[in-house]
Amino acid sequence: MRRLWAPWRMSYVSGEETAEDGCFLCRAGDRGSPEDGLVVELAARTVTVANRFPYSSGHVVVAPRRHATGLEELAPEESAAILAAAQRAIAALSLVMRPEGFNVGFNLGRAAGASIDHLHLHVVPRWGGDTNFMPVLADVKVLPEHLEATAARLREALRAPARPPAP
Repeated sequence: MRRLWAPWRMSYVSGEETAEDGCFLCRAGDRGSPEDGLVVELAARTVTVANRFPYSSGHVVVAPRRHATGLEELAPEESAAILAAAQRAIAALSLVMRPEGFNVGFNLGRAAGASIDHLHLHVVPRWGGDTNFMPVLADVKVLPEHLEATAARLREALRAPARPPAP
C-alpha cells in the first residue's frame, strides 16, 4: 500500500489550527519576505499567497494588504489592484503549470464558504479530469507538488518579464 503525505492538511482536517494571533494575510502583507515560503507576490496594495489548504495544485489567494472583510469596504484602486494581481497570478500559473482552465472567485461570508475574515480572491487552476475518487472516498486531495515548491516556481515566474503562455 502506498501512502499519501500531505502534512500541511492535518491542522485543517483535525480542526486544531494553531495559527499565530491575528490575521495570517495581514502578517503576510506586512512582511518583506515570504511567510513560510508561501507568499508568491507582495505588491503595493495586494499580497498573493499559495493556499495552505488547496483545492488543486497552484491554488493561490489574492488579498488586499489592508485588512478588509467585504468588497464594499475596498477603495476603487484596491479593487483594481486585486484584479490586476489575479491577472498576474493567472499568467504565472499558465506559464508554470499549464492548466486547462481556472476557477476564480470570492467566498463572501461563512455561509458562502469563507473560512477567514480577511477578504481574498481564490485563483484555482484546473485540468480536465483533475477530480477523482480520492476526495469522495478518502477525504484526501492528491497534489503532485509540495506547496512551497509551487510557491517558489510562481515567485520566479512573477519576477520574469511577461511572456504569453505556451499553447
